[in-house]
Amino acid sequence: MKKKLMIATSLASLFMFSGCATILGGGTSQTVSLNSSKAMKGTMKYSDGSGKQYFTTPTTLKVGRKSKDIIISSDDNQFNERTIKSELNPWFLGNIIFGGLVGSTTDSVGGAAWRYDETVDLSNNTSTISSNPNSY
Repeated sequence: MKKKLMIATSLASLFMFSGCATILGGGTSQTVSLNSSKAMKGTMKYSDGSGKQYFTTPTTLKVGRKSKDIIISSDDNQFNERTIKSELNPWFLGNIIFGGLVGSTTDSVGGAAWRYDETVDLSNNTSTISSNPNSY
């Protein structure tokens, strides 16, 4: 009986103190694919200057979800600088409606309330957005 109560309490806490976007909307991090027709070196950082990562395309970067945009720049001017906008994760809206203050606070603080485009094409100096329709 004690074991069942402990399991039930643990599961209830998980859902009570986690937001919809954290549980269903992909969590607090995601991957962003950077595609190109040839190998190019660049740098990724958040608009506040944090989280700098170096890469050679094509590649996939694991990024933490934040309310900050991501800046992609070329190390040797092979492509124009790109900004990947931070967008509101649709699961966060469900959390506001069904989860209230606790869950929405969890999503906001952890970053799950935000998301980025999943694919950026650096080949033609234009970005191509390709979000997974099953992710929300």
